Amino acid sequence: MLRNFLVIALVLLAAVPAFAAETAKTPLFFEALYDVPVMPGLEELKDQAMLFDKPDGRIASVMAASKNLNATEIARFYAESLPQLGWKKTAENQYVRGSDALKMELSKKPPLTVVHFTLSPVNR
Repeated sequence: MLRNFLVIALVLLAAVPAFAAETAKTPLFFEALYDVPVMPGLEELKDQAMLFDKPDGRIASVMAASKNLNATEIARFYAESLPQLGWKKTAENQYVRGSDALKMELSKKPPLTVVHFTLSPVNR
């Protein structure tokens, strides 16, 4: 009985690094937009990211792409997930939270669907 328990425990412990490595491949949030999630199935294009901190707010731009997701699926994911993070939808693919405005642009560049997020201070 104890031997079976030890074998099961060792198998589970061996699986943890594999699970952690798989999870590490898909970041939860964009690097430059640390409060905007990366949809599962999207790959962040890190070389396209820009971030500027200014006295009146930050300006950031990030992009992600997928071979398997379409624009409708991506828009639906963010329409459902961003409000849970405090973003209020103000127009199609546009959100506001506090003094930040977030705009999402979707485009098809075969074979990829590309999403471009731009964060800027709210125009007053």
